[in-house]
Amino acid sequence: MFSRLRLVGCLLLAVFAARTHAALKPAVRTALVIGNAKYESAVGPLRNTGNDAKAVAQVLRELGFAVIEKHNVTRDQLLRAVMEFRATLTGAEVGLFYYAGHGISVAGSNYLLPVKSGYSPEGADDVTLRMLAETKLFNVEQALADMKTSGARCNLVILDACRTTAVARTGRTRDAVETGGLAEMKPPAGSLIAFATDAGQTALDGDGTNGLYTEELLKHLRTPGLTIEQVFKRTRAGVLERSEGGQIPAEYSRLIGDDIFLAGQSPTASPMASPAVSTLPTLEDITKLAAAGEVKRCVEALQQQAQTKGPGDYALSPLETLLEQVKEDLKDATSASPEVESAATTCELVLHALRDCVPPAHEMKIPLSAKALNRRGDALLLLGRADEALDAYNAALPLTPNDSYILYNRGRAHLALGSTPEARADFTAASSTKFNQPKARKLAEEALAKLK
Repeated sequence: MFSRLRLVGCLLLAVFAARTHAALKPAVRTALVIGNAKYESAVGPLRNTGNDAKAVAQVLRELGFAVIEKHNVTRDQLLRAVMEFRATLTGAEVGLFYYAGHGISVAGSNYLLPVKSGYSPEGADDVTLRMLAETKLFNVEQALADMKTSGARCNLVILDACRTTAVARTGRTRDAVETGGLAEMKPPAGSLIAFATDAGQTALDGDGTNGLYTEELLKHLRTPGLTIEQVFKRTRAGVLERSEGGQIPAEYSRLIGDDIFLAGQSPTASPMASPAVSTLPTLEDITKLAAAGEVKRCVEALQQQAQTKGPGDYALSPLETLLEQVKEDLKDATSASPEVESAATTCELVLHALRDCVPPAHEMKIPLSAKALNRRGDALLLLGRADEALDAYNAALPLTPNDSYILYNRGRAHLALGSTPEARADFTAASSTKFNQPKARKLAEEALAKLK
């Protein structure tokens, strides 16, 4: 009986997927976190920025973000990190760029200081200064442009980068009293830029493990029921109070669309009227829908539960069942088919449900998200959509970096796109003995042999 229902469900989903594919994007959250601390003496090393970046990366992972975390990067390393980050943004719900380190303003533009940059403004005129900044430093506008064009629904740029540094002054102004800091910015639509302190001012490092701004930010990122805007408003209030008015964080926002709750909605929040008890699907109903392959109805039922009761463990078993069905559908598939199209759509719906129905800090949220992204990539490869498959694998790998199957699969996507050097690099990495996945290692070794 269940197999017949499942077949009907798959056929219906194939029609549904063909009509609504553009609207069903995985609600992934992805972030690039940079912490620069070990600057040369001419720039000035920093005490808390490394800790700030580590703490922010950890909290973002708890909130379901796929995080690329880098420390003490040179300009070339920073550029590569931004390129890697950009590949994860397609279709994302939230893209977040966080930077802790030195930052300066040159000719009205804001620049982040990589380590070992070689930037020295001593005696430079205005034209030379701008050229030095563009070739030695990193223009924040570049990160904004990359994020905007990559298609994330909401882009956040957080700069805890307004600390005092000697290279903020030129030789002509070294004797003047200058506060340093960053210049005001105008974000594109759908974006918010947050400064640790107001434009033209410098931020306090703080007396503890973390800087003052990031310490306050971490508190409110974890708080359920706060919209993005509320997170920054409360952060500003905390910094203002603790600094006795000496530091006032600033945001420049052009966010659009519905509110986003980074830590989930408050368990007591009721954004929609609760359905009557008699119409609320029971957990038994949801389990039966999952077992029957009624993916859309199962996810809708889970979301009803989440709106009424809040996120919880109840969602895990049905979603795991759906992902196992995807695995079976793809097991012997060698080309595009309704079952493969259905599998891709199922993974998208599972990602939606993981976002809405599983608590942000739950230990299973990250591995299940990685599994859904990986299997979605497998389906997309079979459907001939290698570029989208590559995006899925790029989003999955930071979530579970020790999964050599994802590395191997990403190599297959690179190969399908004609990027043989990148494919070889992934196959080589996946064949390493440091991974305890012998089947993936064997597949990677076989792929490498075919490239020779």
